[in-house]
Amino acid sequence: MDYSELMRGFAAKYGVSDIDTANGATALEIDGMTVGFIHAPETDEIMVVAEIGYPPPSADGPFGGMMLKANYLYNGTGGAVICQNPETGAYAVMRSYPLARFDVETFSQATEALVNTAERWRDLLSGAGLAEDAKDAEASEDAPPFPGGPGGFMQV
Repeated sequence: MDYSELMRGFAAKYGVSDIDTANGATALEIDGMTVGFIHAPETDEIMVVAEIGYPPPSADGPFGGMMLKANYLYNGTGGAVICQNPETGAYAVMRSYPLARFDVETFSQATEALVNTAERWRDLLSGAGLAEDAKDAEASEDAPPFPGGPGGFMQV
């Protein structure tokens, strides 16, 4: 299945029948969030980008640290990264998916999981629950350096 086929089938699941994939990029609104899809033909991957908002005044403080810690081993991002658009300054949750691994159903599931992650971070960014999450992040500093404990790592 190529990029255009996948995106047409994916868009149809959301009731969109006239999607343009000719330039290798498109956007859809999913659960009230604009989600961009960019095909990287050199690696045959689809980059999925969900913008989560602009940094609050305290983004250089504890919140910025929370985002950096979330990128470490994808702890709190479900395999995505949190990044900042260099042109607009907006934060986004972004993940790249190998096209060959997906059909419409599995791509829909992966995208929905990314959107759910983006919604959580958007809520944090807008201030909802920020104090509690900062408190939880401080409490977890004593946690082992690799989420999930040593079960997924070999000790030598």
